[in-house]
Amino acid sequence: MSRPAFLRAAMAVLLLLTAPAARAFESGRPFLDMLDPPVLAALEGRGFGFGAALGEKGDASNAALQAASPAWRQLTQTVSSDIGELRRAMEATGRRLYEVTDGNVGRVFETAWLTSPTARFGLAGVVLRLDRQDFADPARREATCGEVRLVYRLAYRFQRGGRVYASRMPFSINVVHDLPRPPDGCGVLARRFRVPEGRAGAEARAAWLAEGPLAGARGLPRQIEINAQIVRFPSGMETTFGGQAAYLMRVFSVEGEGGVRLVEKGLENTPDVARLQGDAVLRADLARFLAEQAVAVDGGVHLLPERFLATRALSYSTYGSARLANRPYAQIFGAAGEAFSGLDFAGMTTAASPAGFIERLDAGTCQGCHQSGATAGFHLIGEDERTMAPVNRVLVGYSPHFFAERPRRAAYAEALAEDRAPNRYRPLPLSPPARWEGEGVPAFLPAGLGQACLPASQRRHIAAGFACEGRAACSELAQTAAVGVAYGQCVLNEKRDEFSGQACLTGRITTTDPARPWLDRFAVTGQINSRAARINARDHTCRPPVGGAPAGLAYRQCDETDRRFAAFRPGQAPPNEICGFAGGRAFDICVATNDFANCLGGSIVRGMRATCSAERLCREDFMCQALPADLPEVGRVAGLGYCSPTYFLFQMRLDGHPDPRRRS
Repeated sequence: MSRPAFLRAAMAVLLLLTAPAARAFESGRPFLDMLDPPVLAALEGRGFGFGAALGEKGDASNAALQAASPAWRQLTQTVSSDIGELRRAMEATGRRLYEVTDGNVGRVFETAWLTSPTARFGLAGVVLRLDRQDFADPARREATCGEVRLVYRLAYRFQRGGRVYASRMPFSINVVHDLPRPPDGCGVLARRFRVPEGRAGAEARAAWLAEGPLAGARGLPRQIEINAQIVRFPSGMETTFGGQAAYLMRVFSVEGEGGVRLVEKGLENTPDVARLQGDAVLRADLARFLAEQAVAVDGGVHLLPERFLATRALSYSTYGSARLANRPYAQIFGAAGEAFSGLDFAGMTTAASPAGFIERLDAGTCQGCHQSGATAGFHLIGEDERTMAPVNRVLVGYSPHFFAERPRRAAYAEALAEDRAPNRYRPLPLSPPARWEGEGVPAFLPAGLGQACLPASQRRHIAAGFACEGRAACSELAQTAAVGVAYGQCVLNEKRDEFSGQACLTGRITTTDPARPWLDRFAVTGQINSRAARINARDHTCRPPVGGAPAGLAYRQCDETDRRFAAFRPGQAPPNEICGFAGGRAFDICVATNDFANCLGGSIVRGMRATCSAERLCREDFMCQALPADLPEVGRVAGLGYCSPTYFLFQMRLDGHPDPRRRS
């Protein structure tokens, strides 16, 4: 088959089989989620602003919340304490951190944003999770039909010196409301939450959501969950990792008696590593419990008792899917899983060995899911308003994992609506989309370019495997002896197939101290494609990770036909690469000014990148960025964007923003 024919066929199959994932709001089908900014703005106007979750005014600024809400003050104090503790630990190993700096040093989240008059948490998404009833604790299981979640992101907008400063930041809060079970069962809700006809406009959609899935979400929520990037080391400092970042995750129950207050909760299915490592009796108790629950663990639907749980989790990127820090069970029991060697794996559907059992457990933890198929440490980023600076605007507001989960959630809701038992199996979070027909393990689609895959050598550990589409090879980019199951990434290594944006380097991660993951080292061990000696507009060269691209970046320059998007033709599958934007020396200088609004537009150059869209997601540590609307002939590529290293977008990095204490 010729290359164009192969690409057209692969894209046609991918679009056909993944079509359900795009139907988040379609008449007659289950409502899944809402990310459209005008609809979300309308919902905030109807009382669903973040402040309402704490019993305050919905659109309150962070300064107003700090003044009025003891619960908010409690949250900011907890986050500040957590950051301070990590900061001291890092500085004890020689890693100093700075809130504002123009040096090649570590950066830390400026907690003043949480009390700033210029900042607030804006609604970024609404997600219906009927399937979450499977994880209700025993006391609630018969009374709930799942959850509805309102996800908010930290953002600021203000004027200073005649200019508008506006951006979002990598700090999200998930407000979780229960869906009470009607007397006639959850099928009643599933049918009620099918999208009706005639809801085309933002106000009409917001009205239906407010009266339907969000009708019970006006009071205090059951809990709130935070996910925040709190430390970042730039690629100039982490020259082989392409940068590093640390993320904080916490969960609080919300109680309203005698005033709203927050109570720390254990993190679902996330064990307390330090406590379990130091307590042999508790560790043996955990091993016994997991062995007894082996079938539920294998299906991804177990629920760990409170006595084992951590109340705080930190996850680390880059190469998050290959880091020991994001695998708490491997730290407790060892990656080989010898404590579970007596289990009968012949009857399991996912785990095929003790190492596979450990991987199944780790994938269900906060750290494991956080860094599996995520985008810059998040699964829901949200879409940007059109007023966002063109070079800071996200095109696709969700992660590969979120995308793959949509058809599963849709099938679950359809089963409930038809009074059928849903398929309760949960895939590993790095799995591609699947056909959800029948029970148990679904039929996984081939993983797309840049997506995670399971190398053939790992099938001895994971029975429910998945492979790459077409001629793509499943290349293991980051080897590490500390992790029992190694994933790969789908790449095209033959010269005739090479394209800009894909990974081009392999390497090895060395962990010297699991308690201090920021000291992990990465050594490049090989090059798998893009071997041109010099940058040019015809052949691909491999750009090193010091430029901010983990695993390197296949690259060629744009020529004039690329700038006009001449290769993109109606009715044909889009090429794998597109003339987007790249950083350079001017970009690095701009970053150091901590004033990106003033310099960013003139600090980037055109360069070839991987093509992306709502159905064609970017590889790990990259995200789909929008093309500026004023580019010549940009209409040829409507709905398409380009994959950028995540920290090239200022809204996905904690540093480079203006002073949160000043309004003018």
